[in-house]
Amino acid sequence: MSPKPLPLRRLAVLTLTTAALLAGGAVPASAGGAHGPDSRSGHSLEHRDGHGHGGKPGGHEHGGGHGKGNGRVDYVAFGDSYASGFGGGPVLDTCGRTAQGYPALLDTLDRVELDGNVTCSGATALPTPLDAPVDLPEQIDDAAARGLLNRRTDTVTVTIGGDDVRFVSVILACAGPQLPATCAPAIDSAVAYAQTVLAPQLAAEFARITELAPKATLVVTGYPHLFEAGTPGPISTEGQTLLNEGTDALNAVIAGQVPDSGVFVDVVDEFAGHGVGSADSWIIFEGGQFDLHPTETGYREGYTAAILEDAGSEFGAGCRGRR
Repeated sequence: MSPKPLPLRRLAVLTLTTAALLAGGAVPASAGGAHGPDSRSGHSLEHRDGHGHGGKPGGHEHGGGHGKGNGRVDYVAFGDSYASGFGGGPVLDTCGRTAQGYPALLDTLDRVELDGNVTCSGATALPTPLDAPVDLPEQIDDAAARGLLNRRTDTVTVTIGGDDVRFVSVILACAGPQLPATCAPAIDSAVAYAQTVLAPQLAAEFARITELAPKATLVVTGYPHLFEAGTPGPISTEGQTLLNEGTDALNAVIAGQVPDSGVFVDVVDEFAGHGVGSADSWIIFEGGQFDLHPTETGYREGYTAAILEDAGSEFGAGCRGRR
C-alpha cells in the first residue's frame, strides 16, 4: 500500500497523540512533557535559588529591592506551554521549559532579572486535579510562598487560556480536507466556555497577582493564528478560517480581563505569514509532541518581539507602542 501523503500522516500521528492526552495519558518526562510525576513539586517549578537564570553579571539575591527606578527590573513569568517555550529547543524540566521561551529571552536583556519562571506546559487558569500540570492558581501560590512575587516585583507576564478551552480537541474537530460538521459547534462551545467560565477566573487570578505585587505591571499575551488561511493541508480552508476566528475570540476574552494598569500583547500580527501551511512556518506541525507550538523563531521573532514592541518600557527597553 502506498504511503499516506505527508500532511495526512502528520494529522494521523497528531490525532493519536491527542487522543492519548485527552484520555489522561502522560508525555514521557524524558521528552520534556508537562505531565511527569514531578511537574507539581515545588522545586520543579523554578530554579532552587529563586532566579530564572541568575547567572547574569551583577545579579542580585532576591529581595534586594532593585526596581525599575534603580535600574533593575524584577520579573516573574506565569503561564502554559506557550510561556514555557515548549517546542523552542531542548526541554529543561518536566514543565517543558526551554531556554528559547520568551521569559528566558527577556532575561537576557541587561536590566532584567528573572526572579521566577513558574510557567508549566499544560497549565490552565482554572484549578485542576493534583495529577495534572501545575495550574495558574498554584503557580501564583508557589511564587508568593517562596518570595518570588512580592511588593518589589516590577513586571509579571502571563500566557494562559488555551488549555482551558482544550484547543487541540477543537482542532481535531475541524480536521479533514472537507469542513466537518463538528467544527463550528466545537469552536462555539469553546468560545462560550471562555466567555462564561474562563473570563471570571482570569479576572480573579489577575487581581491576585496585582494584589501580591501592587507595583508590578501585568503583561498578558494572547495566542497566534496557528494556520495560514487559504493554504492546502490536513484542515480545509474553511476550517482554518474558523479556527483563526476562534483564536481571535479567545484573545478578546483574555484581553478583556487585563486590568487597566496592565498591557495586553496581541501576537497575531507578528505570526502573520508564518502559520502552518506557509513557506516559513513558525508553528511546528511534524506529527510529534511539539506540534502546534511555536518554533524557536516564533518565540523570538513572534512572542518576544511583540512583548518588547508593546511593553518594552516594562523591561527597561525602548517601547514604540502599538496599543
